[in-house]
Amino acid sequence: MTNPPATPIEQSLDQHLDAPRTFLTDAAESAGCSLSDGLGRRLSAPQHSQRVALEFERDDGSHAIVDGFRVRHDDARGPFLGPHRRQAGLTADDCAGLATAQTVAAAITDVPFGGAAGGLAVDPSTLSRDERDRLTRQFADRIDGIGPDDDVLAAGVGTDGRTMAQVADRVDGPHRATVTGKPPAVGGLEGITHAAGHSVALVAHDVLEEDCGRSLTDATVAVAGCGPAATTAARLLEVQGGTVVAWCSCHGGLTSADGLDVDAAAGALDQPGELTAADGTMAGTENVLERDVDVLVLASPDVPLTARRAKTVGASLVVEATHGAVTPDGQRQLDSRPATVVPDVLATAGSVVAAHLEWVQSTGRDRWGEARMRNELGYALLEAIDDVRERRDRDDLTWREAAYALALDRIDDAHEVIR
Repeated sequence: MTNPPATPIEQSLDQHLDAPRTFLTDAAESAGCSLSDGLGRRLSAPQHSQRVALEFERDDGSHAIVDGFRVRHDDARGPFLGPHRRQAGLTADDCAGLATAQTVAAAITDVPFGGAAGGLAVDPSTLSRDERDRLTRQFADRIDGIGPDDDVLAAGVGTDGRTMAQVADRVDGPHRATVTGKPPAVGGLEGITHAAGHSVALVAHDVLEEDCGRSLTDATVAVAGCGPAATTAARLLEVQGGTVVAWCSCHGGLTSADGLDVDAAAGALDQPGELTAADGTMAGTENVLERDVDVLVLASPDVPLTARRAKTVGASLVVEATHGAVTPDGQRQLDSRPATVVPDVLATAGSVVAAHLEWVQSTGRDRWGEARMRNELGYALLEAIDDVRERRDRDDLTWREAAYALALDRIDDAHEVIR
């Protein structure tokens, strides 16, 4: 079976996952001549994009073709690092937006990486285990430039530790630093899959108390989305004293003025047919977004917060817990209220920090237990929050503007050094 050749790609569609490119361009334009000549323009597009058409055999003997992508944004601060997804309808623009967000998140946390992203445009639930394995191996064989010192893949939506271990094994051996998000049996870090959720909870807690003047123990929380980041964040916020009063997926939601049973709600929302099995009142997605709460955690890119939806948001603090959860128009609408919005590049930056820790371990430079990993993760995130807060206060910016401005400064410094 012969695969079509890899081809470079250029896309310009306005997808919600592409929002980080808009935010970065706006920040670069605001910075104006303070950036190195042409840097804003260069950062508005990725350095390298690759698309491959992967023909694979189904279990029934038929053949199918799936598009695969890898987009690399900027590597001035270090090797590329970013998620590998399996997601129906995935496009090059989606990957470009995700890669941009990775570059910004790495710069905010001062992790020595640039940003990348990619994956397969396929719904993983339609594939058998063997079909997923065949596609993973083909992707690893066909995408150029993957390697521990060049482009490091991280687990993303629709992928898992098995996927990442297979990619590493195909490229240079399962124990190596070609990927992060590997199972602990082949050098991965225990708990790394929950790093984004830990990050979201820590950022929400800190900003709520330090900037909004509200104690988490007296605060109400609404959550949109039911992936690992949403579930981990909801559980941690509950443990730390918050009350989760509303939670929804794209299929529907639950509310309770007295607080939901987080574990029961998480299980019910993951199975749409079981929503009635959890304690709480049935509610639509829009009802959850409109709840008058202290904190709204947006962890579902399937229901992006557009300008229309943002008009009815009842929360005083909105935490973007996944890339693409707030559109540029939605951000402007929230700013006009005003509402405090913590952007994805800060709220989910724990996944970048955790990926770097696993990469360090896989290169043989250090080893991390789960407790130590969480400590390192916490230190890095609190420092990042303080750095963004300082920039926000100094220049009278929003959290998103300050995060992107800080990242641009650090990326600009790197380009100045290597020019």
